Amino acid sequence: MDVLLTWLGSALVAAGAVAIAVVVHAIGLGRIEPSPALGLPGRRLRADAPTYRRTHRAATPLTWLTASVAAIAALGALAAGAAAGIEEWAILAVLAAVVLVVGLALATWRAHSALADDAPADDAPGDDRTVD
Repeated sequence: MDVLLTWLGSALVAAGAVAIAVVVHAIGLGRIEPSPALGLPGRRLRADAPTYRRTHRAATPLTWLTASVAAIAALGALAAGAAAGIEEWAILAVLAAVVLVVGLALATWRAHSALADDAPADDAPGDDRTVD
């Protein structure tokens, strides 16, 4: 029973990591409309459809990197659970979960920083406004 649960947990983490990356990528391509249930957290990221797409597109590379590393760690946990035991499985499963959480936090930060990247600078070249 323990082996079955380790396999199921590992497969679920690996599939979930890849599914998250696919959804963020699809949002960035405009294939998924803005939704409160899907995508990276933050009301500002869902301000309008172009912002929703642009911010998710900015987070896509980090999301794919995170999902890949987490999925590999989860598949390693699956192999460890089958070959070594529960203790080894638990270490790799926790590692996969930590990588996923930290990586998605960084991807969300990147999405929010994409909003600031598009903000007009006060002293941009060609700015004819005067400062009093």
